[in-house]
Amino acid sequence: MLVAFWGPAQGQGRTTSNMAAVAATIALDHHIRVLMTHTDSGQGMLEYIFSQTRSLGQSVSSSGGLDAIQRLVQCGMLTPEGIRDHAESILKNRLELLRGSVSTEKHEPELLLPHIFKDYRRFYDLLFVEIATGEDPEVAQMVMKQADLIVVNLNQSQSSLNAYFTQKGRAPVPDNKPVLYCLGSYERKARFNKEKIMKLYGLHKNEVGFIPHHINYMDALNEQRIIPFLLKTREARKRLLDFNEDVYFNDAARQMGKLILQTLEIFPVVELDAAND
Repeated sequence: MLVAFWGPAQGQGRTTSNMAAVAATIALDHHIRVLMTHTDSGQGMLEYIFSQTRSLGQSVSSSGGLDAIQRLVQCGMLTPEGIRDHAESILKNRLELLRGSVSTEKHEPELLLPHIFKDYRRFYDLLFVEIATGEDPEVAQMVMKQADLIVVNLNQSQSSLNAYFTQKGRAPVPDNKPVLYCLGSYERKARFNKEKIMKLYGLHKNEVGFIPHHINYMDALNEQRIIPFLLKTREARKRLLDFNEDVYFNDAARQMGKLILQTLEIFPVVELDAAND
């Protein structure tokens, strides 16, 4: 199923880092195969933060990703196997990345993405697509029209939220699509917290999640070690009367993933639970 991650203002909702945390957490928690990509035809933040976790033999100079997809589409030879073969492995048989172009030749996402949307289901359960803010409105509309779920990435600025929660501010999100909201770089001690946001804008608890602000997560993104960071947070244990940032981050990322799966009516067995049965 196709999940589109989008934010109304560039950088303010932490769309890329939110999607990376949620996609990786879902892949770590479940036997669900996830493919990630984006609408920016070039290389972006998504490629950067996962660059240290690509399989041996994969490199930025390789001929895979959207460059390979474009060649196959032009020849009329794109198949589900072609998508799988040109995606880069992040977590073996769980999480893969179809990276943007390293070529100087301009790609047209509106021509390539429909082919990917048609064929990815053969090998992947979920396709996460980051819609670049400021992208061609037609591209954003095309992805959202095809999406099974749209995750709108917001922050805790009341002025920004006011601007979004108007009919004009919600564009290009279609009225007939399931929507979840993810508060990026969430500050739990802020007075304008999740509960106040839900009350002010009439949102249900099953519509809103968040990815907390965590210094170590920001360092992990900069240092390209997001998977080791997520594995470390999973080992943290909650202690009575002792707040633990790692536990809080892990719980929030898992809850956001749970909201996505529930909305899509996907109910996998959590592997940790299954191991204890």
